[in-house]
Amino acid sequence: MRWLIGIVLVVTMLFAGIYGFIQYKVSTVQERVAEYMVKEQHVKKEDFKAKGFMANRSGDKNYMVEVKVKGDPNYYYYYRTSKDQVKLEFYLDKNHKQHFEK
Repeated sequence: MRWLIGIVLVVTMLFAGIYGFIQYKVSTVQERVAEYMVKEQHVKKEDFKAKGFMANRSGDKNYMVEVKVKGDPNYYYYYRTSKDQVKLEFYLDKNHKQHFEK
């Protein structure tokens, strides 16, 4: 019975650790993109919404941020590179057509 409790505790801690790591990565990318929007794109913080998510892509593109700017019909999807740069992956126009950056 003890070993069963031990296994359940280990599995629970493992899942909690993985979940915590994912939330940390999403949060840090979201903060960095918000900082990028204010400092480099010169958009006021109250004029955009940034929502981080896990994108099921490889490498740096696995953690992305969807940005919606007030008054702009497009949705922008950014990610942070390993060199701490913010890159636009693609955007969706008002017709939901994807436009990929080169």
